[in-house]
Amino acid sequence: MSDLKDDILENMIPIGRIVKPHGLHGEMKVKVSLEDEDVFRNVGKVLLYNEKTRSHFMASIDGARRATKGWILHFEGINSVAQAERLAGFHLYIEVQILPELSEGEYYYFQVLGCKVFDENRDFIGIVDDIIETGSNDVMVVVKTKKDFSIREELIPMIRDCIIELNFDDKTIIARSLEFEEVKPE
Repeated sequence: MSDLKDDILENMIPIGRIVKPHGLHGEMKVKVSLEDEDVFRNVGKVLLYNEKTRSHFMASIDGARRATKGWILHFEGINSVAQAERLAGFHLYIEVQILPELSEGEYYYFQVLGCKVFDENRDFIGIVDDIIETGSNDVMVVVKTKKDFSIREELIPMIRDCIIELNFDDKTIIARSLEFEEVKPE
């Protein structure tokens, strides 16, 4: 990550990506990682950032509605398909303090991603690289590069039986060791 990107995105989190134009009046299909509709009502401005071109600018959302898969957003001043096409691929960032407060035991994905995971003996398991949504619960994909440069991947369910402690200030998670029985071919 470049220093410029760090400066631009300080105290901001990604909430989605513009996929493509929708309709003829500048609306855009957006994949969003938030379920809370109030975020779009409270946000005012978002930062649009393109990873490839490193271009960025602030934009005001003046229309938001749910779509079958994602959201349809309209930004102030974007009124044609051609204007909307130029924004395809841009990521939407908002300030962290805009996010709604969570109840105990709830978390945002950005809080979990990048956390160091340890077992109950404080042995390092790996770093959270991804989160899989299974429907019933989330599952952390924890990755560790071994000394021989091979990569070990472990899946840990984000349920009370497996997670002992979440410390987002220190970016650490304490998880119970999972017992597996090795199946040997006959």
